[in-house]
Amino acid sequence: MDQISDEAINAMPKKPQNAYMLFRADTYDDLKKKNQDKSMTELTTMISSLWGEMDEKKKDKYNKDYDKAMEQYKTDYAGWLKKFKLDEDKVKKFLKDNKQAKKKNKKGSKKVTKASKNEEESDDEDEQKIQSLKNKNQKKQQEQKDQIVQKNTKDNKEQQKQKTNPQQKEKEKKENKKK
Repeated sequence: MDQISDEAINAMPKKPQNAYMLFRADTYDDLKKKNQDKSMTELTTMISSLWGEMDEKKKDKYNKDYDKAMEQYKTDYAGWLKKFKLDEDKVKKFLKDNKQAKKKNKKGSKKVTKASKNEEESDDEDEQKIQSLKNKNQKKQQEQKDQIVQKNTKDNKEQQKQKTNPQQKEKEKKENKKK
């Protein structure tokens, strides 16, 4: 069982958001309305500060919601394993291997500048890079051909000179004799 079917992957339950992310989801829209001039980064900083300043009793609500969601996830996950007749250790290994493969296939800088990059954009960039490399190779090949042609032309001219030189020498000899 090295592979898991696409159907099984698509049906796999998602892990729940942690307590902070649940708080963020509750808080973000209201904070955005009150602070429309703030960037997402500034809003996230504000939410983080609110979370840090919040007393434990208020955080407990979000922690309990998370615990409930995690219990539901564990139940759903066990049902998913059973439904698709999967081994949990093999699933974990499969997911880990896929994650590593995705990291290896990432191109460009390690710093991610966009939260989610559209695959089509990535494919377009790849196509452009490939085309650019092809153009460079074609240009190099053309330059090499041009150099060969120039060398051949130069060699041909020298050969022609050598061929005409004996003729010219004959003419010169004849002219010299006449004098």
